[in-house]
Amino acid sequence: MKVTKSVSMIVCLMMLVALLFVTAGSVVASEKSPPVISLSKTYNWKMTAWFPAGHDDNKQLVQFIDTLNKRTNGGVKVTLYEGTLGSPNDHWDMVKNNATQLAFLAEGYSVGRMPVSTMLGLPFEFANMEDMYKVYGEWMKAGYLKELTDNFKILIYKPTSFQHFFFRNKKVTNLEGFKGMKISVLGGLQGQVMTALGATGVSMPGGELYMALSTGIIDGTTTGINNVISRKFYEVAKYGLQTPVYAGIWVVAMNKETWNSLPKELQALMEEIGQEVQAAEMKKTIDSQKGFWEAARKNGMETYNIAPGEVARLKKATSSEDEKYVAEWSAKGYPVKEALAMMRRITGQK
Repeated sequence: MKVTKSVSMIVCLMMLVALLFVTAGSVVASEKSPPVISLSKTYNWKMTAWFPAGHDDNKQLVQFIDTLNKRTNGGVKVTLYEGTLGSPNDHWDMVKNNATQLAFLAEGYSVGRMPVSTMLGLPFEFANMEDMYKVYGEWMKAGYLKELTDNFKILIYKPTSFQHFFFRNKKVTNLEGFKGMKISVLGGLQGQVMTALGATGVSMPGGELYMALSTGIIDGTTTGINNVISRKFYEVAKYGLQTPVYAGIWVVAMNKETWNSLPKELQALMEEIGQEVQAAEMKKTIDSQKGFWEAARKNGMETYNIAPGEVARLKKATSSEDEKYVAEWSAKGYPVKEALAMMRRITGQK
């Protein structure tokens, strides 16, 4: 009798273990095999990006394209032109007119076309990147971003890394230190901010910055620390100010006619992949900042912060630009006043 009971228990245990293996295998299989859709036709699209091939910020685009291709069994093929098709200032019109079906757009290269989005560029408003993502998402939900949604389908949005000051050979520690300096900016609001600080904003393509810093054509630049590492600006800029100045926004936009012509199943898949890529990129961007600053220091750049009192002085010096900006775009019918109030509620600035 004891033998029979022992055998029964062993059999039961073996069946339980087998069941666990089957269940675990099913879970792993489901995790490794996301849903794939079949399409009745093949889509061949073009996508523009202004960064050169291999740049870190293009990796999210490659991930989106590759995932979309795999999950449609090759039914959607996107050719990515990395800095090789049109100038960055042309990309808005190119995707709007369906010369390309997708584009990686930047508000800095779309001056006057994204007035609400551009408010991420108001100086000294943000202390952390999580707030930027939250603000932009809430603007989207509130309908404040019709500047984009009336023109395109937005699949991904990404606030840029914080833009910081990087100086060629002068360590600026207070407001007076900016006087007479020439600092590169993308233009528009950023140029006005430089004027308010006593400096001169100089607009030039990103590809020219290294040489401009090296030769002294400019005294500094505002850019992300990731860009400093990828373009080796630490070789031509001795000082990096870690205090965040402002940010920008990048979006993956799709031609609206093309989007509206797609089957609902494909639209849903593209939205899903876009959200997945966006979430992964947000985590990667936030997590990577510390490592980028460490890399800059290892390569000889002196990095530093300025006293909170001096930051307050910089904010006060540029506050008139906030007021002028809101007045100008409110008069043109854009909800900038409402969007700014929401932004400051979220960040706790006011």
